[in-house]
Amino acid sequence: MKLGYRDRIVILIAIIAIILGIGIFVFIKPKWEKLNTNKETLETLNTEWDAKLLEFDRIPARQDNIKDRYKTGVDKAAMFTDEMDSIQLESFLRDKFVNNEKYTEDKVQLKDTFSVTDVSTSSVNYYYYVPNIVTYPLYESADLDGSLAKEAAEKLLDSNILSARSSQTVGSGSSTMKFLINREDTMDLLNQINDYANKNKDAMLIESVSLKEADFNENIEVEEDEEQGEPELDEEGNPIEQAPKNNKDKKTNGPKVKKDYTEVTIVYRALYMQEPTEPDVGPSYDKTIWDGDAWRTAVAE
Repeated sequence: MKLGYRDRIVILIAIIAIILGIGIFVFIKPKWEKLNTNKETLETLNTEWDAKLLEFDRIPARQDNIKDRYKTGVDKAAMFTDEMDSIQLESFLRDKFVNNEKYTEDKVQLKDTFSVTDVSTSSVNYYYYVPNIVTYPLYESADLDGSLAKEAAEKLLDSNILSARSSQTVGSGSSTMKFLINREDTMDLLNQINDYANKNKDAMLIESVSLKEADFNENIEVEEDEEQGEPELDEEGNPIEQAPKNNKDKKTNGPKVKKDYTEVTIVYRALYMQEPTEPDVGPSYDKTIWDGDAWRTAVAE
């Protein structure tokens, strides 16, 4: 069948339309969809990159924060005693507080065992004042505007905050020292420990002080033994053991009680805290590194 000019034009147009439709669906539409996807991906990546740049810009502040915390840790550790094992602690106490000429002159005696523990741990609690808020029915009735309750809450604020904090665990070493010592030297020893702690900013404390006689036997009168005559003999002619007289100790033949002296037991504790190791915060941040394209091919070391 022979087609007319008009028919041929219509067919040609239809063929062109089909080719264009196929081209659009096969080639153009996927590319268009991919272009839109890439635009969305680009926007997402740009947002992420802006967030990363913001993180990079915070590097100097974080480095400074780490350095400040390190310095704070070093300063706090300096307030504690240097860590010592039991041998070092005993040597430290003897050299600093026990062995001195005055105690030798006053015949201060270190009795029994000088007890020293090795490094262990101790809990350090927060110390704070808790106000005593007294209330009663008339008090509560008088609080017409709620100001009294508000004032009480403000007084308790600090103690409530500190009471919620948990105690901290630190290292520690302790010693128990028992002396035959007089009042003056006892106070001198306690003052020495206190002065050393304040001067050297060391964390050490006296946990307890126990006195056998609270008055240091200052009011006793020590009588001299009467002159001994011939010892009394038993039926077989052996001397009979006599009970010690007056102030004599049966075992040592020395005085039972020494005037102006008594046994004083001191429990001492030193607290240790590990100094932080110096952190590696890396090189200083240079934001010009992102200028140009060299960073795109840089390899992390």
